Amino acid sequence: MIENFSLILLSGVAVAAASGLVGTFLILRKMTLLSDALSHVALPGIALGVIFNFQPIVGGIAFLFFGILLIWQIENKTKLAIESITGVLFVTTLAIGALIMPETELLEAFFGHIKNTTVFQIVLQTIIALLVIVIALKYIKPLVLTSIAPDLSAAEKISHTKMQFLLLALIAFTISIGISFVGVLLISALLIVPAATARNLSSNFKTFVVLSMILAVVSLCGGLTVSYFWNIDPGVATVLLSAFLFTLSLFKKQ
Repeated sequence: MIENFSLILLSGVAVAAASGLVGTFLILRKMTLLSDALSHVALPGIALGVIFNFQPIVGGIAFLFFGILLIWQIENKTKLAIESITGVLFVTTLAIGALIMPETELLEAFFGHIKNTTVFQIVLQTIIALLVIVIALKYIKPLVLTSIAPDLSAAEKISHTKMQFLLLALIAFTISIGISFVGVLLISALLIVPAATARNLSSNFKTFVVLSMILAVVSLCGGLTVSYFWNIDPGVATVLLSAFLFTLSLFKKQ
């Protein structure tokens, strides 16, 4: 049986809530595939953590933060779109990570695992999740304005460049704490699917945000519970549950 499952579940609530919140900005900016591509940047850092016996989540955070700095700098100095830059970085880091990661740990990194989760990891990812939520809510107005009304945000002297970096940082930290639950390949189950479902069901922005966070929590906690009682990867279970909820949302009467 998995040790500290109750603590893992509580941490999952915080991580999922942060993911659902950040996912709303990705939907607004039509950047949903960015999180999926950016998640692979963490793989070499996770691999180094496994090889040199330190917390893989720390390595993942370090590589993701370096990755967003690189993306942000290249975007500001070239005419390349952020999706193009992320695509180049995505395939490069995926290849490096797959090359150096031991084969058994590679599958866990791809699809998530909770069997070897330590108390330190639980505490760290919970703290980061809470910080992401606090910062995102504090800057929610400028983040929304730069997403849906760039001209209005410029008129209010909101720096698009700074908000772009802040959003990238929020995405990176959210991915780093979500990977241990759902894996590198399936992180979209937390960042994109609940937010897309909430967008189908909501009539205003406040409802959109709250519902996205709730759906993410339901999806992840449900996936973790299924993984705990049955031998199913938590990422796979979370994806299937979140996809089921999304499918149900399609039947909403317009």
